[in-house]
Amino acid sequence: MNARPIALGVGSAVTTFLLAGAATIELLGAGEAPAIGIVGVLVGVLAGLLAGGIVSAYADRLAGTAASALVAYATFGVAFVGIAGTRYVNLPYADDVFAFPVHVGLSVAAAVAVALLASRGGQPNTSDSGFEQ
Repeated sequence: MNARPIALGVGSAVTTFLLAGAATIELLGAGEAPAIGIVGVLVGVLAGLLAGGIVSAYADRLAGTAASALVAYATFGVAFVGIAGTRYVNLPYADDVFAFPVHVGLSVAAAVAVALLASRGGQPNTSDSGFEQ
């Protein structure tokens, strides 16, 4: 079994967890009741598990722009959590450097960069590889 669909599934699950959880909390009125955060996390976990399972099952069937978009989507969540981790462990000046707009911007930039690299690193052309068939 290839590790790529599993990695894309995990990344998609993380991204979906973040987006679904945040959207649920905002839609239910963030800050009005403590239980709203718990509901948001529960919805995020369920949506993330569902998305991760579906992506893991079908990621190998995608090609071209759809595959690049999936790589970008999965990378966004992983980059967002990675940057949040630097703030959580109190790296010096991380809180000052990674304000929320910068945090989101860097996550989007990482997602676009990885998607572009993944789209360029496709299957080698047989004429470029030196092997004749």
